[in-house]
Amino acid sequence: MKKKMEKVIINRAEENLRIVRQAFEASNTGDTSRVHEFISPHYFNHESQVDPVRAKLRGPEEFIDTVRALRSAFADLHYQEQEVFAADDKVALVVKVNGKHTGNFFVIPPTGNNISYQAVHIFTIGDDGKIVEHKAIRDDLSLMVQLGVAGPKSKQYEPLFQNWKGLKGIAN
Repeated sequence: MKKKMEKVIINRAEENLRIVRQAFEASNTGDTSRVHEFISPHYFNHESQVDPVRAKLRGPEEFIDTVRALRSAFADLHYQEQEVFAADDKVALVVKVNGKHTGNFFVIPPTGNNISYQAVHIFTIGDDGKIVEHKAIRDDLSLMVQLGVAGPKSKQYEPLFQNWKGLKGIAN
């Protein structure tokens, strides 16, 4: 009985990981035509809650809006999987995010700067076998420095910022 239960748990974790990888594939390619296959109608994205308009979106509509907005801001946006954790109804991926800032990113106009930072994305898979929740923990400071939005308050700290995590070319 124990072996059968372990196999079911492993298969569920593998299936949940397959579902989450479909979401990243859609994000990497911009192809959202199959979103209804892996995003639940009850999907809730914690990351969209900072924008009062986007905070009202749910389900596949929210996911599609996120993919379009990010790919509009970063035309060659790519999430590269680095580590994966899957158990029960949760899947967490550590990813490296790369792209070039070619469009508006919220209120930040295009800079033409390349971006590269790490993030952890945590997904919950619902009873319907689709993603019902998404949370992210990102290195937003590195992203904002690379976009020229954040930097040291004084010249004294410029060397620290330039060497910190390998960041180069910060705004003066």
